[in-house]
Amino acid sequence: MSECNSKGQALDLSEDLMHYASRVLRLRDNSELRVWNGRGQEFMGTLHYLSKKLAEIRITEGPLPLQDTELMRPVWIAQALPEGDKMDWVLEKTTELGASAFWPIQAQRSVVRLNAERQEKKAAHWERIVQAASLQSERQHLPQLHSAMSLEAAFESIAKQAPGAQLLWFTPEASTTLTQWCTGVSGQLPVTQPLQTLVICVGPEGGWSGEETQWAVEHGAVALQFSRRILRTETFALACLSQLTALLQLESKA
Repeated sequence: MSECNSKGQALDLSEDLMHYASRVLRLRDNSELRVWNGRGQEFMGTLHYLSKKLAEIRITEGPLPLQDTELMRPVWIAQALPEGDKMDWVLEKTTELGASAFWPIQAQRSVVRLNAERQEKKAAHWERIVQAASLQSERQHLPQLHSAMSLEAAFESIAKQAPGAQLLWFTPEASTTLTQWCTGVSGQLPVTQPLQTLVICVGPEGGWSGEETQWAVEHGAVALQFSRRILRTETFALACLSQLTALLQLESKA
């Protein structure tokens, strides 16, 4: 709950959070629970049901020390818009795996086209998914979700937020594999900059166009090959983030 910041507060629960507390966690009235604000702070509170549709949490203690559950360096996902509800899956699972920001991209081969009204509805829906996945996986910080934008706008936004971020652009035509890049065979060793942000760029169902790939590489992206097999767009980010975590030991606190 992002508005939670001090002892003594009484916080109204949204409909989604009330459902999560009553139906998923099965919490009873006056239950004690932990409250996370998505900004690295945790509190203790007491749940009170005011009616069938209303509930609140009264903060009784905090802020408290919170276990660090984040990866050793930021990993962001630039995901070309997929069809149907595939984006829901990508957001949910990569949030659980530790991704800390998302850029939905309107790629040349994206079948989905979002107008302003659809974009607003999708954004609200996606925010709920990221929040629920963060709660489930007990993330220390709530991942940042950006509005859908063009590839050029996403690169510009990423450069502003994380100068020096390394954009990993995956294409079957690349000669360097992800494993080679991570182990320094290519001459570029990301481990030498342990806090450098990594951005996984995932194409749509039809893949990135040749024009997009050329533009991305010209603007600093590293072209890499992930696998001899062609993965579905909704599978790729999960598989790639898992491999990066293992290869670069992003879970290690040593």
